[in-house]
Amino acid sequence: MKLLAIDMDGTLLNSQGHISFENRQALSTFVTRTNGAIAICSARPLSTLLKLLDTQQVLPLVRYVAGFNGSQIFDAMENELLFERIMTGEEIRGVDAAVKLCQYDHHFFTANKIMHRNDKPVSPYSRYEAEVFGLPLERYSLTDIYHAADIFKITLCGDKLSVPLWQKAVERHLPVEFSCMATGANYIDIQPVGVDKGSVVEQIKTSLKLDEQDVIAIGDRQNDLPMFNAAGTKVAMGNAVKTLRQAADIVTLDNDRHGVAYAIKQLI
Repeated sequence: MKLLAIDMDGTLLNSQGHISFENRQALSTFVTRTNGAIAICSARPLSTLLKLLDTQQVLPLVRYVAGFNGSQIFDAMENELLFERIMTGEEIRGVDAAVKLCQYDHHFFTANKIMHRNDKPVSPYSRYEAEVFGLPLERYSLTDIYHAADIFKITLCGDKLSVPLWQKAVERHLPVEFSCMATGANYIDIQPVGVDKGSVVEQIKTSLKLDEQDVIAIGDRQNDLPMFNAAGTKVAMGNAVKTLRQAADIVTLDNDRHGVAYAIKQLI
């Protein structure tokens, strides 16, 4: 095993948003024993991921950090941004026209802030993401949003009963160049087709000249499925959604019982 691709929320992070000592030690063991690389793949913004990994004393163990489900890929060893995919104003306008975003609570992510249209009230789900990620939540006219030059993804948000229904409706109307995936019980991310955690793993495999069998992927949500498709060994957390557990080779313990550490111990 030469590459360990891991999700953050619900996987490496416990319910309190921390990386346990056991998980931290397991990551160190993986690097030492395999001389392999660790890739963190998350829906979170890259800037906040880097800060979190540093605070949790894990960043020195990590080679690659992918934010926004793969819209940004950073090589922490070389201190270099390897890939970036920003949505154009025309693309945002096209998604809005097709999906009619005004039907849903939603916001727009840039690298360093969350943009919210000023003609709709701000939902508690938008406020929660801003608080968790430590990003300012700012309100703009729709025209200003269309003209923004640094939007990476559109996030729809709502209660856990509505989100699955919304996803089906959005999928029917999205332009063919875009896809949507649930990134949590309350969130759906809209991004360009081909920008996902699987594309992150594929790029790293190419760069390091790795085969599928060299890769372990660990996750808990629907947006981890593309990462599973690019990996030889697929590990679902004990708290993972049903679709991910069904696609997994191994189901480990949940994120509050150091499931990442347990899986690494079993595999290496």
